[in-house]
Amino acid sequence: MNSSRSTVFLKLRKGVLVLLAALLIVSSLLPLISGLALAQGQLILSTPYPGVTARPGETVEFPLEVLNAGLSSQPVNVSVVSAPEGWQYTLEGHGKAVHQVFAQRGIPQNLTLELELPAELKEGTYQVVVRAAAGKAVANLTLDLKVSTKGTGEGKLQAQYPQLEGPAGATFEFRVNLTNDTAKEQSYSLAAQVPRGWQISFSPAYDSKKIASLSIKAGESQALDVEVIPAQGVKAGEYKIPIAAVSAGGTLQTELVVKITGTYELKLSTPSGRLNASANPGQEREITLDVTNTGSADLNGVRFTSWEPQNWSVRFEPEELDLLAAGETKQVKAYIRPDRRAIAGDYVVSLTASSPEARSSTELRVLVKTSTLWGIVGVAVIVAAIAGVLRLFRLYGRR
Repeated sequence: MNSSRSTVFLKLRKGVLVLLAALLIVSSLLPLISGLALAQGQLILSTPYPGVTARPGETVEFPLEVLNAGLSSQPVNVSVVSAPEGWQYTLEGHGKAVHQVFAQRGIPQNLTLELELPAELKEGTYQVVVRAAAGKAVANLTLDLKVSTKGTGEGKLQAQYPQLEGPAGATFEFRVNLTNDTAKEQSYSLAAQVPRGWQISFSPAYDSKKIASLSIKAGESQALDVEVIPAQGVKAGEYKIPIAAVSAGGTLQTELVVKITGTYELKLSTPSGRLNASANPGQEREITLDVTNTGSADLNGVRFTSWEPQNWSVRFEPEELDLLAAGETKQVKAYIRPDRRAIAGDYVVSLTASSPEARSSTELRVLVKTSTLWGIVGVAVIVAAIAGVLRLFRLYGRR
């Protein structure tokens, strides 16, 4: 009898051991089986920063990713299923409001949740729930927003229009916003780096006062007008102007860009500024001319022409300037030859310098002087004529 009891006990012991071994095997396989099921039909909705801190009235953006992990490629509905009352929100993809994304297997799809927090929102922690659903596969993502009236960072210095364009003589006015995102009031010193000869000034928006520093309370902003005046004769091109607001909490920086468009201006004159000369009939007279590029852009192909009295001639050396750089002056010779039969007196000769972009003309008064010898001959002829007449009167007067 004892032997039969021992046999039964051994069989029961073996049965228990087999059962325990089976349970261990099944329990070890459950995660694999479960993981396999998830892999065959799972949506994953995620964001790299599910918890953020923001201020009342601020707009917060959450980058979202929808991953199809095992489902067939198909559209996935996305929506906000829970949000505090009064909050405005939008799900966006490539700048447009969306309610679906097409999720291919294994390829993540990105979209953005934009939340507008009410301005009168109280401090505290708030939750927003976003859902992605395709058939029976559903993924929920809970976002935590900690709302605080205290600062969330150092601040911002941003230009509304960071690049302006205009001619060299223009004044450029930028609108810049300075924001204090710290937890306490800050005093900011304003600074800038401008090219040599340029001028820059800061003023509160809609105020003519020039300032070098200002104080801004925590969480507030101040709009500034930044006036930039380029140097005289500045050349065409793009000029970068770094500006900064320096406080005890750090330095905020941004960059303004002024693009100077070329101006085309040309001036033709003489080195002395005198616009008169003398010449003799039939003889060439040399006149030195100054050609100046008074604009801010280079001039190419500057040619010279003239208008002169009939039977006069004018020539130039050189006849054309291939390049006249901005601000540069070059000398040109004009050779004027009056008519050989010209009588004494003042004459006007018009000289012109021109390029495809600019033109300048000047009038030169030329005094023509006749030879003294011809004057003596003329006087002698007149005297001889008078003497002849007198002789005739004497000769025939006696009769």
